[in-house]
Amino acid sequence: MGVVGAALRGFGKALSKKSGTIKSVKPAKNLTGRRKSYESMVDTVNKQYKTKGVKPGQSGSKIKKEATSKASAIHDRYEKASSELKQYNKNLKRKTIGAGAVAVGGITGAHGVAKHKFPKYKKFMERNIKIKDGKVKLVPYKKK
Repeated sequence: MGVVGAALRGFGKALSKKSGTIKSVKPAKNLTGRRKSYESMVDTVNKQYKTKGVKPGQSGSKIKKEATSKASAIHDRYEKASSELKQYNKNLKRKTIGAGAVAVGGITGAHGVAKHKFPKYKKFMERNIKIKDGKVKLVPYKKK
């Protein structure tokens, strides 16, 4: 009886635990577009029913149901593909910005190394170009 009693106590504890409650439901995307395409399909099928003499309660309703479910699947595939494309473009932008930042960092590092390694480069880079009397001259930066 000890094993069965322990199992019953464990089952009771499991039942007493509260499960998470659903606080909100996210609506599907592009509901108006879906509704418009659904209504236009239904209207088209109904027109065909009238020309062929099929009443909506007959076997034609099965065809209508299949057509609308296929249309819904097409919408789902389109939305999934468009969201994947957005994600791909976002990742591509991140990679491009990252590569640009690395390039700028490399250039800055190379500039620092060049100034340290080559004194003439440093002397040139730390001067302004000034035109005086029609001649180009290098003048030192004004220190504040």
